[in-house]
Amino acid sequence: MSELSVAEDGIWLTLMKIKWVEKYNKQYKTKMFYPKFSKAALALDGKTITIEGHLIPTEMYAGKGEFVVISALPFKSCYFCGAAGPESVMEVHLKRKRSTFHSRKITFKGRLKLNHSDPDHLIYILKDAVQIIK
Repeated sequence: MSELSVAEDGIWLTLMKIKWVEKYNKQYKTKMFYPKFSKAALALDGKTITIEGHLIPTEMYAGKGEFVVISALPFKSCYFCGAAGPESVMEVHLKRKRSTFHSRKITFKGRLKLNHSDPDHLIYILKDAVQIIK
């Protein structure tokens, strides 16, 4: 597994360059929008990255500290408040379960997975993530 070093804001800028394609989803029996990732984003797939984001409260979704959600934008401007697109948020699956964090802006290191087709997850997933204390 290779590690890629990109400026923190550079990764979010790369991930936000995305197009959407409407396709029929058999499971949900409706049309949905699916991501068409840029070549630069595809190059990050499977790589270990370090990324900083704003922690989004997800207690009702995250369960027992297995994952958190971060946003490129502050909470009031994030995707879940209707001010940005799904390309601005990321699921962060933690290597070790954790229930609390002491900061709203947080940095993680993990392996990036691009989600091409599963509508039950965000399009960006960081696997085996660990918090980086600055």
